[in-house]
Amino acid sequence: MDRPTLPVLPLFSTLHSGAERLVPAVVGAFAEEGKVELVPRGEEEIQGEPVPVLLVVTGGTEGRALELLARSGRAVVLLSHPGHNALPAALEIAAWLRGEGRAVRLVHLGAGSEDLPVLARAIALARALRGKRVGLVGEPSPWLVASSPDPALLREKLGLEVIPIPLDEVLRRVPAAAPPVEGEGAGIGEEERGVGARVYVALRKLVEEQELDALSIACFGLLPHRLTACWALACLADAGIPAGCEGDLPSLLALMVAQELTGGPGFLANPADLDLKGETLTLAHCTVPLALTRSHVLRTHFESGRGLAVAGEVKPGPYTLVRFGGKELNQGFFVEGRVLDERVGREDLCRTQVRFKLPRGALERLLREPLGNHHVLIPGHHRAVLRVLAELCLNSRT
Repeated sequence: MDRPTLPVLPLFSTLHSGAERLVPAVVGAFAEEGKVELVPRGEEEIQGEPVPVLLVVTGGTEGRALELLARSGRAVVLLSHPGHNALPAALEIAAWLRGEGRAVRLVHLGAGSEDLPVLARAIALARALRGKRVGLVGEPSPWLVASSPDPALLREKLGLEVIPIPLDEVLRRVPAAAPPVEGEGAGIGEEERGVGARVYVALRKLVEEQELDALSIACFGLLPHRLTACWALACLADAGIPAGCEGDLPSLLALMVAQELTGGPGFLANPADLDLKGETLTLAHCTVPLALTRSHVLRTHFESGRGLAVAGEVKPGPYTLVRFGGKELNQGFFVEGRVLDERVGREDLCRTQVRFKLPRGALERLLREPLGNHHVLIPGHHRAVLRVLAELCLNSRT
């Protein structure tokens, strides 16, 4: 794995003779011990970062730091080293930030430097999300009473631009016919196969015309028109466009995070059942990216019996279960576990079903402090990075 990079603004006092010449040595020490390549940058570039990182090289830099940081309410990372009164200055700056209610991480060379790669990856993730255009197609489903935060929060905290799009914009792009979806099916005919293909054509056009990086659609609004989005959302996800259900923005954020962290999709699902004794959670939904499955069967949408959905067998292995939530979108539930190699096969749940093994105590927390319905499975281990992202970006506003 390549060594992560972290843009930093070096701060040093002109009272310290030769202070500017200290920068390369301090940068090199962090690279050797923290396994992160610090990249000195100018003030303007650092101000454009989602989380500014200040490298405190000497003392006497508190005033300049406050001038730089007073312009926003963002979280800040401070790096200090053992010499030239860098740590005393960093402590003073950190105390001021805390007094202002700002999130701050202070990493001292030799004490916590091992956290730097995670910090760098979390900040890189936040940087990758900034400026992306997110389509909210239709209104969030009315049952998502805890999953419909103000879209402005996504802009203020993460720099995401939410584009409201009427559901009619999809309907008017649905062609009268499209080549039917091929593949093994159960309980479906040519009409259902055609529905999946037609809705995909419409959503793909919308993505291209609106220059969207991701979308969530109030898919139940399609049912009166004998249409479903399940197959189309799976296809979009496989094409690298995070696509979520029911107008749920917190779960779409998790899908976008999955794409940035892994280069592939996540699986959005309902926590449908659980076994406290066995520490397993059953997750189910009617759409799943085929890239995450080892096989699939085409079926109808579970609740309505209409359209085209996917009953997939998700590949077993390590995953991180992710949920962003809270009225201010300032909370997170991140648990690492394993998708088990077993078939659930229930007819009273959505078509794709997964059994997920969690660490001890995680299910109790899920029941005690729920953040809502939809959760997302992301392949791999990502809890550490996601916790830092939540701490630095979701607990503060840009």
